[in-house]
Amino acid sequence: MTTIAELVSHAGGLLHKHDLVAQGATDRQLTVAVRSRSVSRPRRGWYSTWPRHDPRFVAVAVGGRLTGAAALHQLGAWSWRRPPITVSVPATASRLRRRRGVRVVWDPVELGARGTTWSVDPRDALARAVVDSRSLEDAVILVDWARRVGIVTDDDDAAEVLGRRRADAAGLVAWSDGGAESILESAAGTRLRRAGHDVERQVPVGGTGKILDMLVDGIVGFETDGREHHENRFDQDRAKDADIALDGRVPFRAGTTMVRDRWARTSAAIDALVTTAGGARPESRVGNSGLPRVLGPRGRRAWRLAVPRRRRGQELPTGAASEGGCGPGAVAATRGSG
Repeated sequence: MTTIAELVSHAGGLLHKHDLVAQGATDRQLTVAVRSRSVSRPRRGWYSTWPRHDPRFVAVAVGGRLTGAAALHQLGAWSWRRPPITVSVPATASRLRRRRGVRVVWDPVELGARGTTWSVDPRDALARAVVDSRSLEDAVILVDWARRVGIVTDDDDAAEVLGRRRADAAGLVAWSDGGAESILESAAGTRLRRAGHDVERQVPVGGTGKILDMLVDGIVGFETDGREHHENRFDQDRAKDADIALDGRVPFRAGTTMVRDRWARTSAAIDALVTTAGGARPESRVGNSGLPRVLGPRGRRAWRLAVPRRRRGQELPTGAASEGGCGPGAVAATRGSG
C-alpha cells in the first residue's frame, strides 16, 4: 500500500489535502502520518516531507512562495553565499505567519498563475533577485547563470525580464555574458570589465579545438579552475597552457581562492602580464565606455545603473530633408500614404 509520505514525496515534497483525498487518503491516515512525523504540515491543508528549516517549507508556512535569489538557489543558481529567504504573497494576502529573518513581499495577484506551489516563476524570481542583490557582481552572476540554463534567451528577452521591477536593471544585459560557464568566470569577467579591461569569452585556441575561458585585452588567456572540475585534469590543463602560448597569448590560471578571496593579487598579476606583453598600463586604460555606468546605492538598492537618456526632438539626421528631397510636406505625405 502506498503511504501518505510516498504520495507527497512523489509529488515533489508538497501536496494539498484535496489532492491526497483524491488519491484515496482518509482523514485517519493523514492524522497518523502527521503524528508519526513521516510528513509535516507547514500550513493548514498542506502536507510536506521537507525538513522544517527548508526554505520551501518556510515559504509555505508563512503563507506564500519563494521568490528572488532564494527561489533561484533551489534551482542551482550560482552564488557566493546562501541567500536570505524572501517570500512572495499576493497583494490580497492575509493571515500570514511571519518568521524572524524572513522577508515578505507583496506581488500582483497575476503572478500566482505562474510558477509552482512553492515558488514563483523563475523569470519573476530573477527580476526581483537582481534588484535585491548586494552588489552589481552578484546581480551579473545571477544573469549569467540564467542565460546559461535558458531562463532567459536572447538580449531582448533578458532585458524585458530584468527590467520588470526597475528600468535600470535591464542594463545588466550589457554587463552579463552567456558564455560564462561558472561563478568564477562570471565574477572574474565582471571585475576585469569594471577595471577597464576588454574581456572576450569562449575564444578558440588556434586549431586545437580547445576553448579559452577568457581573453583579456587580446593578450592574456585567462582560465578559471574550480577544484570540482579540474582536480583530475592537471596534465590536460598544462597542455592547454602550452597551446595558448603557441597561439600567441599569455596563459594564466586562477583557482577558486584566487578569484573569491585574493582577487587584488590576482588582478595585479593580470595587469602585470598585460603590461609586460606590451598592452596598456592600468593608469592609461580607456575603460569600457559601452557599458552602463554603475551608480551608488539608494534606498533598498545596493547598486544601480545609469539609464541612457532618450534623445528628444527630430529623429532625422540634420539636412536629411534637403539631401533626400524629403521636406516636411513629403514626410507628411509619406505618413498619410500608409
